[in-house]
Amino acid sequence: MESQKKRETGIVQVYTGEGKGKTTAAWGLAMRAVGQGQRVAIVQFMKTRHSGERIAAERLKPLLYVTGETSPYNACQNQSNSARCQEESRRIFKKATELLISGEWDVVILDEINVVLYYKYITREEMMHLLAMRRPETELILTGRGAPDWLIAAADLVTEMREIKHPAKRGLKARQGIEY
Repeated sequence: MESQKKRETGIVQVYTGEGKGKTTAAWGLAMRAVGQGQRVAIVQFMKTRHSGERIAAERLKPLLYVTGETSPYNACQNQSNSARCQEESRRIFKKATELLISGEWDVVILDEINVVLYYKYITREEMMHLLAMRRPETELILTGRGAPDWLIAAADLVTEMREIKHPAKRGLKARQGIEY
């Protein structure tokens, strides 16, 4: 199915903050776009291939394409894994760049890229170069905690998720199908 209508202008959106819902919001946008016949590429950083959204995406090919297999976020928080996590992030960033400039995708989502930037696995210069290469009609969504100020300034839309209350604080573990 072809896109119903190509957008003339895409924007850069950032979903950040300490609250839950950044990836969920990006995937919601992806579902909306696919529903309108647009092609969406999602590049996941610091997520395994076993996430619920990744499994569901397999059923939506070819309109929805997901790539990026790395160590999970919690493994990358451990300093002893930083070299491996940086290598994985750089490999996936290269793929993200290829997808973004290909012209094949109406929407490109870089899930958890803000965390990758926080750990400096990808430099500010590399990210700004990626933003400059974005085709004007391509919507680019960047998710993850800790979006740097310079990225927030470069974006067209920024949403900050703020945690008010979370069941993890009372010991409830992440639940399959809800948090992953």
